[in-house]
Amino acid sequence: MLKPVRIMVVKDYGNVHIDGTEYPLHKGVELEVPLWLAELLVSRGVANVVETPLSIEDIARVHFATVSARTPAELEPLPRNFYQEAKRFIKQLDEEIRREFNAALLEEKQKAIQYLLEIIDRRLTLIMQSIRSPTTIAEISSKLSQEESTLLEEIRDDVEKWKRTLTPRS
Repeated sequence: MLKPVRIMVVKDYGNVHIDGTEYPLHKGVELEVPLWLAELLVSRGVANVVETPLSIEDIARVHFATVSARTPAELEPLPRNFYQEAKRFIKQLDEEIRREFNAALLEEKQKAIQYLLEIIDRRLTLIMQSIRSPTTIAEISSKLSQEESTLLEEIRDDVEKWKRTLTPRS
């Protein structure tokens, strides 16, 4: 939520001071603000995000690359903040559907969720495969998102603890 995001102010709001930083929110001004503030300003109709958000096409590309990977070595790195951006994209679609029902948006949302779940399942399978080999873990680590790296470490540690409880100590 602290990731910097470019916004375009579309309605005068004055200057806002947050944590010692002044943000001039005057119509026509483009500036960088933390993601949480961008979301708040967009929800109030004060600004629009300038950066291109994740799209269904982006999710589909990641889906294709991920399901095509047969081994952990073939896994491709995810785009930066992929899971958060995908969640935000689905949430945005949900809000648009609530405002004005649109069958095409509903289908797009369902497709995005399906792709995301398949991406998670495939990447999790490859992470689990890599736990069996320290070489594979080293090979896959640079390709994992922060969430996946944490998950890998937690699972690996739990498996090692479990193995120690099952093996006799000499």
